[in-house]
This record gives sequence, structure tokens and C-alpha cells, in this order.
Amino acid sequence: MPGLALVLLDSLIKVAGGVAIGWWLKDAAGKGKSGGGGGGSSKKSKQSAARRAGAAAAAGGIGSSAPVPRPQEELKMVLCVNMSLKMGTGKVGAQCAHAAVGVLWSHYNSHNVAIRQWEMYGQPKIALKVSDESEMAALEAKAAAGGIPTYIVHDAGRTQIAAGSQTVLAIGPAPKSQLDTVTGHLKLL
Repeated sequence: MPGLALVLLDSLIKVAGGVAIGWWLKDAAGKGKSGGGGGGSSKKSKQSAARRAGAAAAAGGIGSSAPVPRPQEELKMVLCVNMSLKMGTGKVGAQCAHAAVGVLWSHYNSHNVAIRQWEMYGQPKIALKVSDESEMAALEAKAAAGGIPTYIVHDAGRTQIAAGSQTVLAIGPAPKSQLDTVTGHLKLL
């Protein structure tokens, strides 16, 4: 059964990534080359620009002309699910997809090579259990201290759980041995 859950989760993440890239392409086509704007540099507009850049890079990731060297060690991403929220299976899948896409968009510029290698050589993702938000925060701090990309999903509160709840922490992509020092003690979802 866990194998089936991982296959389902992998499929959901790939669908979410495709939707995100399609959204970006539609947005880019709608804006044409007029781009630009008001010169404001708010945090929100910078995040939006980073997401669009990440989506553009992801769209061209595997097919881009720059060669992607094989990593010396397998790269993977871990998705740490907050078990205290008692989310349904579909909710967990959706939140994991948000986390996977979010970590790629947020860190594409700073971890370009590792992300492209991960995209090119299998995109392994592992779903793990964390007990609550405090454990999630400790894992995020440890990963960030090691220079590993992280992203925490804060739920919008439209369905099963309260707005702002931290549902999933994505860590990586990063070398398997480096991730194991952060999350090796956690149990599989």
C-alpha cells in the first residue's frame, strides 16, 4: 500500500508542476512583451517574479541547451507532512504538490544546478511524517543551516484545516546523504 501511495503522490506532484508551468505560460503570453511596470520592489512582487523565473526555468529545464552533469550522488526531495493536522489523503497529496512546486520556484536561482540535475535524473521524492509544527521548524532550521533548500506550505484554510496551518515542509533537492542527516530518523508516510 505505501508503494501505491508514493506512486499517487508522485503523479499528483507532476500534475501540479504541469499546471503551474501552464499557468506561467498563459500568464507570460497574456502580458506579451509589455512586462514592466511601476518600479515597486515589494516583497510580494519579488516573490512573484521569482516564481515566474522558476517556472520559466522549469519549463526549459530538461530541454535547455546547457548540459546538465550527472550528480556525484543521488539527489532527492523529502516532503515532511504535519501529522497533527489529521488531513485526508487528498489534502495531503495536494499539500505535498504545493510544497514540491514551492521549493523549486523559491530556490531555482540559488540552487539551479542541483534542481536541474534532480529534474534530469529521476526526481525522487520521499513522503515522511512529522509530529507537529515545532518539529517541522526544527527540521527547517537544520536543513537551512546546511544550505539545503526548504519551503513550508501555509494552508489557505478553504477546506479541512485552519488558515495559516503549516501542512508540509519540502526539503531539497539535495544529496541523499545530506538529507539523511536532517530527516533520516523520520518514518515514511
